[in-house]
Amino acid sequence: MTVVSTIKEKCRRCYTCVRKCPAKAIKVEDGQAKVVAERCIACGSCIKVCPQEAKAIRDSIAPVKDLFWNSPEIIACLAPSFPAAFPQAKPGQIITAVRSLGFPEVMEVAFGADLVAKAHARRAKRNPDKLFISSPCPALVLYIEKYFPSLVDHLAPIVSPMVAMGRVIKRSLRPGAKVVFIGPCIAKKEEIDDPEVAGDVDAVLTFVELDRMFQEAGLILEKLPESAADGPLPRLGRIFPVPGGLLRSAAMKEDICQNRILVTEGKEACTQILEEILEGAVEAKFLDLLFCEGCINGPGFPNDLSAFARKELVASYVQSRLKAEGEGRHKADMRKYSRVSLQRNFRPDDRRLTTPSPDIIREILRRTNKIHPEDELNCGACGYASCQEKASAVYWGLAENEMCLPYLIDQLEENLSQLAQSHAELRETQQQLIQSEKMASVGQLAAGVAHEINNPLGTILLYSHMILEKLEQKDDRREELDTIAKEAARCRDIVRGLLDFARQRKLQVENVNVNKILEETLSLVAAQPSFQRVKVLTTLDPSLPPTGGDPVQLKEVFLNILSNAGEAMPEGGTITVNSRFLDGAARQIEVMIRDTGQGIPPENLDKIFMPFYTTKKNGQGTGLGLAIAYGIVKMHRGAIEVKSKVGEGTVFWVKLPASAPAQSPESAG
Repeated sequence: MTVVSTIKEKCRRCYTCVRKCPAKAIKVEDGQAKVVAERCIACGSCIKVCPQEAKAIRDSIAPVKDLFWNSPEIIACLAPSFPAAFPQAKPGQIITAVRSLGFPEVMEVAFGADLVAKAHARRAKRNPDKLFISSPCPALVLYIEKYFPSLVDHLAPIVSPMVAMGRVIKRSLRPGAKVVFIGPCIAKKEEIDDPEVAGDVDAVLTFVELDRMFQEAGLILEKLPESAADGPLPRLGRIFPVPGGLLRSAAMKEDICQNRILVTEGKEACTQILEEILEGAVEAKFLDLLFCEGCINGPGFPNDLSAFARKELVASYVQSRLKAEGEGRHKADMRKYSRVSLQRNFRPDDRRLTTPSPDIIREILRRTNKIHPEDELNCGACGYASCQEKASAVYWGLAENEMCLPYLIDQLEENLSQLAQSHAELRETQQQLIQSEKMASVGQLAAGVAHEINNPLGTILLYSHMILEKLEQKDDRREELDTIAKEAARCRDIVRGLLDFARQRKLQVENVNVNKILEETLSLVAAQPSFQRVKVLTTLDPSLPPTGGDPVQLKEVFLNILSNAGEAMPEGGTITVNSRFLDGAARQIEVMIRDTGQGIPPENLDKIFMPFYTTKKNGQGTGLGLAIAYGIVKMHRGAIEVKSKVGEGTVFWVKLPASAPAQSPESAG
């Protein structure tokens, strides 16, 4: 099981962990930032920086509780940084609280640090010209083994203070005992699984896990009595977690002028110094490197104190113990356990990834619209320093194309544009559907009314004419009867219009030349008074294919539109008539009629095809012209559209399906 894992429900695609992981051990899959166990060095950087707290550490509380049940003797070993873990309590109260959990003995790992510091000092003295890298930090060791494998031989072959203390207990002090290390470092959970030190320590608890156990047990640390730790007595090893603590514990003096010893902490600084070692640019012979800017800044602390505040707590504890304890017992313990082996070996575990070929990189970049070098923004939003580095990660399966923020923004803008266009088309279609439903309802009503009125009108006309024939020419009643007959005839014309609108007249379909119909219609309207001051411009496509339709009714469509256009320009203007063929899947003939008249207000545009709607004066129009035109076009499986702007004019488009010329019966036979 991996030491660090991702809580899927909390991961929110921020890629902060990708950006901060020094080992690039984060694999983004389906938007989830997953930890790759083989690449992870358990440094905890991802845990520290994750704003969603979406990273989890392998829990060790349950295994430790199992040890309580199954082991007769279990010893807790507190890391030297323990005084900074619970600032509300004194170090002695923390030791008492750990005992209260069920640990018979509580010891300080600082004694193991004393042993390790002495071992480093001896090795540096015996090999003054060989470059050594300190090895107490397990995250640093893993980093070198996996990503700087050629530097493994420079790691001092010495165990960490934790392992040193475990060996003291198991090989000399309490053979058969179980050892539980408690500290701020999650990489220790990985370290105890290393075959080189397997069995020296049985479990690792972070201070965060220890705090949970305190809470579960209901312990209030500041109310407990103080007690001293068990086991061998440490001394300067207690300062080990502070940057430079190893040198202080080993009594190794750092001379700036000689530049033989170098202390560096923090993953960025450690990476830089390791790269400089590879380049041969480092003169120092002993490097004390810590990945977490000192163990006092490890990811397993349950408080938010600054590194400076934690350093003060540790230093204060060290000073108080140095004053209270004599040096004699410490020396005796150091001699007593000096035979415990602190040796170990390190082995390369190369996890470096090679850079793909330039052609592969270009192809991956192309998938996110990075065609030219200037398209590579290197913004770092994906977690990688450059677009090229991210493309390499995509090649190795560690990243996804969709991690590119500029690309996603471009895609979002494009999708929003398409969505807006789709919404506009949908609104237009809905309006057309609503209009069609309105017209269908009105058409049904008109057909019913026309049928009901037709018969009485016919009777009125018949009897009016019969009476007129019987009356003498000088009869005063002839005028009244003549008025009745004329108004009845007018009603008959309105009914005929209603029937036309209601599509009651059958189409007499034949192959129709639309251009010819337009020319005939234009010649008819030219004689109308409203066209005396109107200029007509025509552009008719001579290659226009025919359409299957009723020429009489199509002429009525264009006549109604043109007549309205002329009447909309009482002071004169221009009418433009165009025809063209719209090639494609629909194969349509389009006729455009544009005028420069008064225009139609927006609130009236959806009413102009309604029967009896007119803006003309009373008695000058029935309001059926455009309604009939609409019905005729629909009967021809076509469409009629209109756009208008007040003061600028109106445009009508009539679209009819194009068809191949019909064959005569003779040619068909």
